[in-house]
Amino acid sequence: MLRLSQWSALLMTLLLWTAAGYAEYPLNIAGYVTRVRGEVVIENAARRHPLTLGEPLHIGDRIMTGSEARLEARMQDGTTLTLGANTEFVIRQVAGVAPQKDRGSLFELFKGVFRAVTAQTTAEAPSREDWRVQTPVATIGIRGTELWGGFNLLDAGSDTLDVVMLAGKGVYVESAGQRVELQQAGEGTTAPGAGQPPLPARAWGDEKLQAAVQTVAW
Repeated sequence: MLRLSQWSALLMTLLLWTAAGYAEYPLNIAGYVTRVRGEVVIENAARRHPLTLGEPLHIGDRIMTGSEARLEARMQDGTTLTLGANTEFVIRQVAGVAPQKDRGSLFELFKGVFRAVTAQTTAEAPSREDWRVQTPVATIGIRGTELWGGFNLLDAGSDTLDVVMLAGKGVYVESAGQRVELQQAGEGTTAPGAGQPPLPARAWGDEKLQAAVQTVAW
């Protein structure tokens, strides 16, 4: 347990950072790990190490999950992220976090699966296109919603990206200069590969929907 003198020193440090306008930038904290299971590794410019519960995440962190692993993180923009097994995911920028705190949130998915619940999930939420996930196949944009996205669902192929809206306002998937809008819960689309446009939106069957949800279930 920290002594009173240690608490005083910590408080003074935070006050000095705030007064100087550097409270966010030196820490550069994008979010925190809220749940973790199995082998989850983080890699950045400084080092590579296993992630633990409560650990901060930073801009530029590359997160890699092993077989049967799971990670849940609460981001500073209010989003809850869940990563499934065998996933590689990079935090590029998060709204409200320096140095690009006014440019929205941007992530990259190289392989694997994720689920995101943004801060706004009601149908009345205002439209927003400042929360995006880029992949080698397509870009996923979110307007206050809950969605699942990932590769190789039901053995569709490692270059096949599927996206489904689970709740909320709307999702778009954009590739090859074309955009598909998902506007109802249960609607999904598939981007068959790099350079190919996404397929028209359609309602997913129970088997495919449950298979997607299971990949991020605890």
